[in-house]
This record gives sequence, structure tokens and C-alpha cells, in this order.
Amino acid sequence: MIVLFDSNYREIGSVDMDIDIEIGTSQDARNDFEFSTSLLDFVPYGFYIDGTEYGGIIEYNYSTTEVDYHTVKGFTWRGLLSKSLILPPSGSNYKVVSGEANEILRTMLSSVLGGFFEVPEVSSGLTINNYQFPLYINTLDGLEGMLEKYGYRLKIWASKPNHGQPVKVYVEAVQSTQIQGAYNSDNRVPMTFTIDNMGINHLLCAGSGELQNRMKVDLYVNQYGQITQTQYYTGFDERTEFYDYGSAESMQDLIDGGTEKLKEVMSYKSLKIKAPQDLELEIGDMVKGTFPDGTVLTAPIVQKIYAIVGGINIVEYKIKGEEL
Repeated sequence: MIVLFDSNYREIGSVDMDIDIEIGTSQDARNDFEFSTSLLDFVPYGFYIDGTEYGGIIEYNYSTTEVDYHTVKGFTWRGLLSKSLILPPSGSNYKVVSGEANEILRTMLSSVLGGFFEVPEVSSGLTINNYQFPLYINTLDGLEGMLEKYGYRLKIWASKPNHGQPVKVYVEAVQSTQIQGAYNSDNRVPMTFTIDNMGINHLLCAGSGELQNRMKVDLYVNQYGQITQTQYYTGFDERTEFYDYGSAESMQDLIDGGTEKLKEVMSYKSLKIKAPQDLELEIGDMVKGTFPDGTVLTAPIVQKIYAIVGGINIVEYKIKGEEL
């Protein structure tokens, strides 16, 4: 049930309407929401669905006198987290933290959006030792990256503590769930395994220069899908292509450009899931799939789309490294 609230975070009332919400890492999701409605003669400050992280603040409103409806958009709670940065303390090069995970979250989030987010007074069971955040990373990806290293994730949800009190948004460190499946087996969560060996595993790259004096480098894909300068596939298994990058002025430019090109054309294995509606997965939960040759892919869920269309809930997931 979608519940609207005002600028004091006090509930206005509930509504039934279509809505589209996208959450995930800042690289993989917009972390925003959108809905259009003719049910309201006003624009609320925000909304939430109790006990979930589906909610956010309305920061865009479009209406016209020609049509009786509003189109509104805004950031989800994750979107708000992604719009702040983790800065190193004065006199330090990097932000480094140690301690119990929820205590770290509480300290760090106290300075985000005026202490908007609350961390419950519970222990996560996780102790972090000297974790160094990448320089100027946004708060969402920084905290998710820290927790992923230890098999944890961010849990975000909105709720009203007691009747008549304002809505609050909570953030907590919890253990990630791992969903496992194997090729051609009856998995609880349907998985799609793709093995594409029609790609290139050897890219001959040429940069600036003339004829035989052109700068050149050979890039290869190994058995793990990594790009190196050491050949793995030979003979009948080798698939080669030429990449002309004449504007590359240095060997590093050529390697970087060739690496990006090879990623586009290389052979690959990919994994997708279609979770049933009764299984609620979250951003940061891990998916592990075993392919016929024994290759195991393990990757986190990095995007989740939640939509209400005609009263029907629709949920889709994206795993890191695959297209939705």
C-alpha cells in the first residue's frame, strides 16, 4: 500500500495507483521513481510502502491545465544516499574505518542529509578492520562496497515507529542471502544460463604510427574471462580480430582502448534470474550459478525494478555484469 506523507513526514493517507521504482547501485540503477495520477489535487512531499525500501522524496512535478493529472518523480532512499560523498578527514588522504558495522553506519550517516537516516541500536555481528574507502566515492556505493567485502549488504526500509509519529527511514547492515543454482537443474529460483563462444578471444590492436612502425599490442581472453597479454586459446579455439585505434598516442591508451573493445566482442558466460513473487531478494544479495563445464559465477544483485501496474506487483532483478 502506497502511503503519502507531508514535509513533516507525517502520513496524509494511502492511495492505489500505478508506480515505477528502480533501486540498485549508482552505476546500475537510476534510484528514482515516477508516477502519474489524477487522483490527487495536491503534490505530497513523499511516499513509502511500510516495511520496505520502496519510497522516496518527490522532487519533480509536471502538470498542465490541458490535462487533469500530475507526473511526479524523485529519488528513492538509495538515490538520496548516492547524492552525498565520503570525504577523507582533514589532514588524511583517505577515509578509513574500523569497528562494528552498524556503529560505523551510524557515525557516517549522522552527517548525511542532516542525520536523516537512522540506524537501529542492534549489533550486526560484523566487525570491520581498517576498511579504506575509494577517494570521493558516493555514500551509497561506498557503504555497499564495504559491506559486500564481508558478505553483508545494506538493509533500508521506512516505517512509522508509533501511531501519530513521523515516518522514519532506517539503514542497517545485514548478511546477504545467497541464491544458488546449477545448469539444467530444478532450481527454486529460475535461472537462465548463457554460454556464448562466438566471440573473439584474441584482439590485435594497432595505434598511432605508419605501417610496420605502428604501435601494436595483442590482448587475449583467458579461461576465466579475464583480459590479459598472455594467450590461452590457441589452434582451433583461437578467434582473432583487428582493432584500429589510430588516435592512441601511448601504449597505455592502446591497451585501455583495446581492453574496452575486447569486452564488447569477447566470448562470455552470463547468468540471469527470474525470482518468483513470493521470494523477496534485495540489492546486495548474491546469486551463484554453476555452468556445465563447472565454471561458477557469483555476483550480487545490483538493480531491482518494482512496479505496480493495474494493481499487479511486478519485480525484476539484474545481476552485476548482465543486461536487464
